[in-house]
Amino acid sequence: MRNNNQAIIIRITGRTLHSDKRRNFFIVAAIALTAFLIASVFSVGVSYYESINMREKRLQGSVSNMGFAAPTAEQLEKIYTLDYVRVVGIGAYVAKTPDIPKLDIVDIGYVSKEQWDKMFCPTFTNIVGHYPEKENEIMLSRYILDAMGIDNPKMGMEIPLTYTVNGTDEVKTETFILSCIYTEYAHSGMGGGGMRAIFSSHVFAEKYNKLTNENIVVNVIFKDQRNVGENIERLKQDLSFYENQPYILSPAFDNNYGNSTVYISIFTIIAFLVFTGFLLIYNVMYISVSKDVRFYGMLKTIGTTPKQIRSIIIGQVLRLCLLGLPVGCATAAGISLLVVPAILENSGLETGTVVSFSPLIYFGAILFAVLTALSGAITPAKKAADISPVEALKFTGEQIKKTSVRSSANGNPYKMAFRNIFRDRKRAVVVMLSLFLSILVFTSIMTIITSLDIEYRLQNDYDYDFAIEPKGGILTLSEDFVNSAKVLDGITEAGITLIGTAELVYSDALDKIIDFGRENFPFVIMGIDSITLDLINKTLLKPINKRAFERGEIALINTQLFHTDEHITNALTPGSVLNIKSGYDIIPVIIGDSNIKLKSTVKLGFGGDYPELEIVVSNDFFSKLFTEMSGGAGAYIARLDMNVEDGYDEQIFNALGGIINPLEVAIISRYEARTAMQNTETIMYVLGGGISAILGFIGIFNFINVMSVGVMARKREFATIESVGMSKKQIRSMLRSEGLGYAIITIICALTIGNAIAYGLFRLIKSVVDYAEFSYPLIPCAVVFAIIIFICFITSEIVYRGINKMTLVERLRETE
Repeated sequence: MRNNNQAIIIRITGRTLHSDKRRNFFIVAAIALTAFLIASVFSVGVSYYESINMREKRLQGSVSNMGFAAPTAEQLEKIYTLDYVRVVGIGAYVAKTPDIPKLDIVDIGYVSKEQWDKMFCPTFTNIVGHYPEKENEIMLSRYILDAMGIDNPKMGMEIPLTYTVNGTDEVKTETFILSCIYTEYAHSGMGGGGMRAIFSSHVFAEKYNKLTNENIVVNVIFKDQRNVGENIERLKQDLSFYENQPYILSPAFDNNYGNSTVYISIFTIIAFLVFTGFLLIYNVMYISVSKDVRFYGMLKTIGTTPKQIRSIIIGQVLRLCLLGLPVGCATAAGISLLVVPAILENSGLETGTVVSFSPLIYFGAILFAVLTALSGAITPAKKAADISPVEALKFTGEQIKKTSVRSSANGNPYKMAFRNIFRDRKRAVVVMLSLFLSILVFTSIMTIITSLDIEYRLQNDYDYDFAIEPKGGILTLSEDFVNSAKVLDGITEAGITLIGTAELVYSDALDKIIDFGRENFPFVIMGIDSITLDLINKTLLKPINKRAFERGEIALINTQLFHTDEHITNALTPGSVLNIKSGYDIIPVIIGDSNIKLKSTVKLGFGGDYPELEIVVSNDFFSKLFTEMSGGAGAYIARLDMNVEDGYDEQIFNALGGIINPLEVAIISRYEARTAMQNTETIMYVLGGGISAILGFIGIFNFINVMSVGVMARKREFATIESVGMSKKQIRSMLRSEGLGYAIITIICALTIGNAIAYGLFRLIKSVVDYAEFSYPLIPCAVVFAIIIFICFITSEIVYRGINKMTLVERLRETE
């Protein structure tokens, strides 16, 4: 007859649980650490990742995936039926106003409510008011209100504006009502362009007939954010895009969602954290069960089944999970809500931060921690359940094969130590694996952090120490400002970039890129200084002749512009001749290279059927074409570039801040970027160092526990060899040698296999972060190796001294 003794099993589980509080502490700590690691690492990682993504979207001013202009009636009708399109927004430019002097000319535009709510608002903050419905209602950003000199805007306030409707010359004046105020960040992006627009109502746009198909822009958000590029190609095909129909992909979406490297990295982190937690819990449980094998054997003699013994051990782990999981998750939540915001606030993200507190992270942490704890307890539980009562009562903790005792050690402590290391291969693997993982984590994290070289990235991302550009719709820097800035103490070299419009007359090269049915062809012309030419020459296989360039005999074609047609650069090959009109003269120039990439900050496009072409010449040649460099004849000072002496960065940055108007001028500097990146680097060191320290503690904790139990289980062996003449000093020497052996073997593995893995992880990071440059953390690793050696050296001896307080006779009797 079956006997239901489940109540007894529960009682035994509780009593055995309370009998070893030290063991319980270590298991609870292991479970809490596992949950804490998973939850905190993912909370910090997801928060930082989302903050970076939001930064890109806020700097763009929209979360749309792509936009296209001048849709046909068929395209506009069909796009609403496509099942892979989630949101469709409509926008149009209606008029322009010059009434905001600090921002020059500002557009008055219209966006549909769908575009406003689902594309623009997610990138804005502090939104107050409502979407405009009446003809005279408008929405303004705090940036534009600032430029208008309105410090304390209120809903419903009157704002008079003079404007010119696009496509007409008629000037109108109207008093608008402020219906919405918001904070946008696009104006703080490089170049300071951004969302310089006043948003009006549908009624206002319709009044001036600006919602016709040829005048509107359609913006799209796809349902699947992982394959934006594929969806765009699908959309173009489904809507039958006509030839040269303009469209643009949002730079905020670069298909990171589908980056397999990101997924591999996440999977690697999860696997490592779970395995680390498993190793810790397994070791503690294995030690505990090994110590209690006799107890479980006695339970078997009174009829306890293997299944019930497994239930006792698994029940203990589940009860300890109830203690460890809340501690780990609560600590991780504290990190997420208190530490992460503080870290992100100082991360240089001027667009604000996003703190991820997703319940899924904590549910996943709990699930992984429980599964890890159970998997760590299953093997020891099986061992306790499968051992026979007779074997259990004779169990001493050491299973030594007879052949392993026969060796050439001959009482030599060092030879005996080497033999003992590999006598129990399973224990040796566990000990060395614990240490190896600790070193591997530390080496990998420190390698990645030290390889993210700030200066290397700054040299790649910034051509100059300081680049100063007009912003807010202003086309030119003032000559007074340029002259004041160039004479600041510490400036080693300075150059200006000029930009304007000119005309080309017929040539064979020009005939290849345009149907020449007109007298002249307008284009954008850029003048550069010698310091910019030096940078260009470094990128060319065949450098440009500087003297010929200065004389205006050679020109370059800039392909950085978004609208530059590909067939232009294919037709205007090096050696092609273009004829530039200058007054009554025609000046021929030879194309030296048709594929350079310079950042034009002033857009002077012509629209219509003209392809956009930008020709780069020397400033001397530029000056021959224009009588004035600023304020007239369509020529502007687009940028001032400066390099400075070492140590002068902060001084010059502060000096420039005192002579510029931040609404009119943008400073792009290595100094400012370096400061922001140093904050980020500090964050990486703190987080990386903290994770390394925790995982390192786990590894060392594993080592100490396994070695301690190993020494405790060998009490009989030590008593026996001491009884046949081996001194305590020799035993301590043997144990120290064993510890050093573990350390040396582990360090050799770390320097070979570990460094190979660390370099592989670096290559993985390099594929995502292209500015990474490999750097090995030699000094930090040397310090860690020294700590490992010291701990391995003293652990076994300290434990041996603890068990050696009884007399030899008492120890021999205890093991019988």
